[in-house]
Amino acid sequence: MGNIAGLEVGLPRSIDEVDAAWMTEVLRVSGAIEGDTSVVSMTTTPFAVGAGLLSLLYRAELGYGGGAAGPDTVIVKFPIDIPHQREIADQLGFYPREIRFYREVAPHSPVRTPVVHAAMMDEGSTDFVVVMEDLSHHESTDQRDGASWEQTLKSIDAMAALHAKWHEHPDLADLADTFPPMLNPGYLHGLPQIFAAGWPNAQVHGADYLTPELRMFGDRYGDHMEFMLATANTPATFVHGDWRLDNLFFDGEHVKVIDFQISGLASGVYDLAYFVSQSIDPEVRAGREDELIDRYVAALAANGVARDRDEVAHQFKVAVAQCFIYGVSSFPSWDALPERSRDLVKLLFGRSAQAIVDFDALSAFPSLD
Repeated sequence: MGNIAGLEVGLPRSIDEVDAAWMTEVLRVSGAIEGDTSVVSMTTTPFAVGAGLLSLLYRAELGYGGGAAGPDTVIVKFPIDIPHQREIADQLGFYPREIRFYREVAPHSPVRTPVVHAAMMDEGSTDFVVVMEDLSHHESTDQRDGASWEQTLKSIDAMAALHAKWHEHPDLADLADTFPPMLNPGYLHGLPQIFAAGWPNAQVHGADYLTPELRMFGDRYGDHMEFMLATANTPATFVHGDWRLDNLFFDGEHVKVIDFQISGLASGVYDLAYFVSQSIDPEVRAGREDELIDRYVAALAANGVARDRDEVAHQFKVAVAQCFIYGVSSFPSWDALPERSRDLVKLLFGRSAQAIVDFDALSAFPSLD
């Protein structure tokens, strides 16, 4: 095990093009099966429908003939088929990041990730496919339910280990062409447009979550973009970018992480703010907000990286407000989203709005008056 199949096995464009012969080649290349073993039967079903806003996931149940059998199931991943969501992914270069992460970065990362059997992308487009380990035998919690306090602490420890590993690492420069820094022209000019496209619908379908101050912030979100990106830009490390509960699997004391499509280079506090504002029910963190920042700073220190607590707290507030875009960005596709995705969009939007209020995040912003 350890090799990852690429374009040499052929690139299927949809799950309809994934057959037993292709899966046999993939698993032989990855070392999951020997040369005398073949996949002789395969049944695929949609998996986690609506859980991902940028990808389609399928679980493939496999039957074998010949030698020793391989994995009973694998997960097969393709680009999303909703035009607006696909446009965002393509515009911001999300899909190439995951392919490169699994092929080049994951082997050096302290964060546990699934075994990946195939990771490939078309040379002339962003069509891709990933075949990876099915982690459903590990503990997982629905994003809508929110993380327990124990899961929260494990998650913070894991992300801090990732951030400490890559903290101002000299190899970050070589990764920057695929994993851009937070302050970059694409984000600076593209993110305000993405937010603006979703903001009208967000105000309609998420009206119950909005205070007058949040409406004012949303109306001028783009005006704050350079400040938010600059605040989150340093000290540079490798960040996951989408560290939320649906992407985490718990194996005893360890956490396995999936979905590296939004990974980039930034202050690790961004991952912390995103996770806290999107994946923890406000009632779970109520009265313990300072503990979250203290835990992160201590976990970094345990991994050899010292960060000033006040600086982390400031970056945290700004990043909590910046993460408001995650829920808003999906509202243009409201009519096309399945029910679970709608629930998830509103949930993320509501939690994000509440976190901005609870953490007094807007107090960290300069006045635009």
